[in-house]
Amino acid sequence: MAIPKREAAVYLLIAFGSLLMISYVPHMFLDGLIEDSLKKKITIFLTISWAIGLTILGWDIVRKRSGKKGLFKNS
Repeated sequence: MAIPKREAAVYLLIAFGSLLMISYVPHMFLDGLIEDSLKKKITIFLTISWAIGLTILGWDIVRKRSGKKGLFKNS
């Protein structure tokens, strides 16, 4: 069973919004405290790791919808 288009659009909107927010967090908290190059590296690392986490969660939703066992042990 595939995810409906409306639900997929909501998931994409939430993922995009949370990626924007997580990429802005280092700028808010670290601006002026550390060098700009280090702040940029931290921002890139956080954004990529957050995107990987969102991908894993999205993949788990699709697996559960298709009737397969979830990714995590208690699923």
